Amino acid sequence: MTQTPSFWTMRRAHSSRPATYRCPFCGQLLHAMSEHLLIAPDGDAERRRHAHTDCVQRERAAGRFPLYDEVNSTRRGGGVLRRLRRYARRSN
Repeated sequence: MTQTPSFWTMRRAHSSRPATYRCPFCGQLLHAMSEHLLIAPDGDAERRRHAHTDCVQRERAAGRFPLYDEVNSTRRGGGVLRRLRRYARRSN
């Protein structure tokens, strides 16, 4: 049984390699040469997947794709976003 990840990490991906992947959200083919996202559940690079940008945006809008900084900020009271806001206040 696959456990739902508590958070995801993601980065932009684009390759000149002629590979094809299957998007984990829509099941459609995704060509490596197209702009897309590389996603990893719980930051585990071993389980990374290639996904369409639109599919990830849809999952984010539905609340099913929490990012590390969002989860970390609620767990530890801050995370990167909180530190950036604090730094911005000091700079003014």
